[in-house]
Amino acid sequence: MMTRITATAALALLAACGSASVAEQNAAAQTTAASKPLTIAGIRIGMPATEVQATLAAAGWKVATSPGEDWAATVDHEKKRQRDVFPIEEPRNGIAVLNATKGDESLIVEFQAMPAGDAVKLVKYVVPAAGRTPEQIAAEMTKRYGKPGTSRIVHPIYEASWCTGGDPCRQIWGNQHQGLAAALDVYGKLNISLSQGVAAERAWRSAVSRAAGGGTAAKSSF
Repeated sequence: MMTRITATAALALLAACGSASVAEQNAAAQTTAASKPLTIAGIRIGMPATEVQATLAAAGWKVATSPGEDWAATVDHEKKRQRDVFPIEEPRNGIAVLNATKGDESLIVEFQAMPAGDAVKLVKYVVPAAGRTPEQIAAEMTKRYGKPGTSRIVHPIYEASWCTGGDPCRQIWGNQHQGLAAALDVYGKLNISLSQGVAAERAWRSAVSRAAGGGTAAKSSF
């Protein structure tokens, strides 16, 4: 809380003195946006699958999982890929996707295999807005996550993004670091998504490649 108040106060002071550049204002907004944890239903990026299941079960969610490759199978798959061998299917002893429901709320959690067990890489949440206006949704989201990096209200639509690591915040998809996006659509449903970001995905692919004996994966040109 102190960090958020300090950043906001500093920006106000700079603006009053006429010395806050656009870049400084954007940086302060990013600090504010990242001042609260980015979680959905208590789920955070990198959380182990076992902890996710326990957290949702304790909160009354009904949970179903779809199997996926664990770390050993993922590495074995990569070894075969490097030899241009493509198996029909690897053993599925891990969790690829978790689907959960509670009343009219729905949650999808996607995992990626890690040496210590499957970990969260993407969370998607959907719930009817229950008659709440875009302005009310915006206020609730700001209270929960802090000031968004970008937002807009065009009735009946509301859209906002929260970014970390100083990433541009027009949208979270394609950003280097994790971010959260919210959208109230024309059907009256609130959609919230939490993504791990490109850097984490690239690091994971490099780790799989190294574990398979292929060295560090080539760096993307983009």
